[in-house]
Amino acid sequence: MPSYGLIATIAAVLTFNSSEIIQKAAKGGDPFAEFELGLAFEYGSDYEQDFERAFEWYAKAADQGHTVAEGNILAQHVLGQVSKWEPKTVLAQLKTRAESGDIDAQSTLGLCYKHGYGTEVNYTEAALWFRRAAHGGLAMGQFNLGSLYYDGQGLQKDLALAAEWYTRAAQQREELALLRLGEMYQKGLGVELDLNRAVVLYSIAYRRGSVRAANHLGFMFKKGLGVERDDSTAYELYLTSVNCAETPEAKENSSYRGTGYYWLGYMAENGEGVKRDLRTAKRWYGKGAACGQSNCVKALARLRSKADARRCRDGS
Repeated sequence: MPSYGLIATIAAVLTFNSSEIIQKAAKGGDPFAEFELGLAFEYGSDYEQDFERAFEWYAKAADQGHTVAEGNILAQHVLGQVSKWEPKTVLAQLKTRAESGDIDAQSTLGLCYKHGYGTEVNYTEAALWFRRAAHGGLAMGQFNLGSLYYDGQGLQKDLALAAEWYTRAAQQREELALLRLGEMYQKGLGVELDLNRAVVLYSIAYRRGSVRAANHLGFMFKKGLGVERDDSTAYELYLTSVNCAETPEAKENSSYRGTGYYWLGYMAENGEGVKRDLRTAKRWYGKGAACGQSNCVKALARLRSKADARRCRDGS
């Protein structure tokens, strides 16, 4: 077993910039470095999130035989990040890889059948490929299979089985599984209600840099669920949730930014966790309204109506 104290000490004294080394090597044509830059742009680490640039670096690595980069390019298409190739072409390549035993491709192929990418929607076929990936030990495959049980798509709805598969994926620290399982413990869905466990699961996801986890934890601190209520911490968590890059994922996992904008606006409007400031509240509500968050739209209209009424009174 490694000595983590020693590792931490070594890490503390290392001062070189690994990003510069990777960038220089990538520009020199190193496929490992090219792949790393692709990941950095896809996930918004070290650089601003940019799916097109991620594709470019993945493609450079793939041209030199980096098979994982090839798989990431296929996944980018299915997740809607890029649209360089025809869906049927992507589907055919995924089938070839999946049938050869590639568990990542099996899970991504399942997404094609679930969402109708390059083919008709077929939940039964999606379940088949998710199950293969899940039994192969792939956390995302386990999460995707759990989601079919959770939603009753292609499989009989079974929250207990959903929780079982989410648990397997969460044990591998898969972000979406940690969040969904946390929600289940928070609401007592398919598992016994356990707010403390929900907070732990959200916290693990947060440690992985999850934007959504920051949002969930903000709510838990705002409402005092599983933790002591702390509006200041809630506000900071909501700030984190709107200021960090989104984790790339399937289309049905909608952005939490709108919810974050709403709570930031609400707390600024009411002076909870931050100094009361209606101008700041309007700014946050405006950002939420711009991305279609209904509560932000209503709050913005309410504040504008109040302002109009005040102007009428002052002018009368």
